[in-house]
Amino acid sequence: MHQTFYIDIDEEITSVIDRLKKAKAEEVVVVVPKRALLIQSIVNLKLLKKEADKLGLQIMIVTQDKLGKMIIERAGILVQQRLDDIGTEDE
Repeated sequence: MHQTFYIDIDEEITSVIDRLKKAKAEEVVVVVPKRALLIQSIVNLKLLKKEADKLGLQIMIVTQDKLGKMIIERAGILVQQRLDDIGTEDE
């Protein structure tokens, strides 16, 4: 079972981390729009991964942003292009 968070294009990393801390499931899917602040910075993504690891959470990011996907992979976070086969439990 997983929980899905939908991130706004201008949402800051601190807000995303706060949401992670409130996660009720061990698997978290973060849906991120193209050109979102979160996926523009490798530092943001490394902070997100570090926090998820500290909380014992498995994290995956879903985005259609091609450059963002490359940065996400470099940060060591699982990434997918679509939510196709993932059931959602929305926040």
